Amino acid sequence: MEPATGLEPFFDTAERLVADQGANPAAFALIGDLLRIVAADATLIDESKLDALHQSSAQATILGHGPAGSTLMLGRFSPEAPTPVHNHNSWGVLCVVRGRDRHILWRRQDDGSRMGRAQLEIIETRELAPGDVAWFPDVPGDIHSQQGIGEAAWELVYFGRDPNARPRMYFDPETGRVEERAAV
Repeated sequence: MEPATGLEPFFDTAERLVADQGANPAAFALIGDLLRIVAADATLIDESKLDALHQSSAQATILGHGPAGSTLMLGRFSPEAPTPVHNHNSWGVLCVVRGRDRHILWRRQDDGSRMGRAQLEIIETRELAPGDVAWFPDVPGDIHSQQGIGEAAWELVYFGRDPNARPRMYFDPETGRVEERAAV
């Protein structure tokens, strides 16, 4: 899949940053600046895209893929309930487009040796407003959950790899269960 019209410069610059600097907080901060520009461009993230996603059962839609395999998604996060605690098998940088988001970053406390079991702890909770940027590291540090605050939160999320290419891990911190399945 080629990048959506108008997103080619974003993908070229973001992928070049990671190639030159690596997937690290300094590069993620610069990618966040790029995402703010995309989020503010009404021709790229217009009301029709938000309305279409709001009317569908999907929580996210892929806007495009970069030449090196990165992916840009537009996600909608409901205020009714948080997403399941999950991973994406990739690092990611997000920018809130509209609404407010509660973004929680989790860490495994166990060594992953018990199939179907995991012990998690919260390491960061942030409330993000339009234009705010956050990121999560690569596997195994990509475990997080999100929820709109008061209304749906809309975000651009840029991933180093296609987050739908492999099954994700879904965690239940209360019971300690973890299972691998396709993205929901």
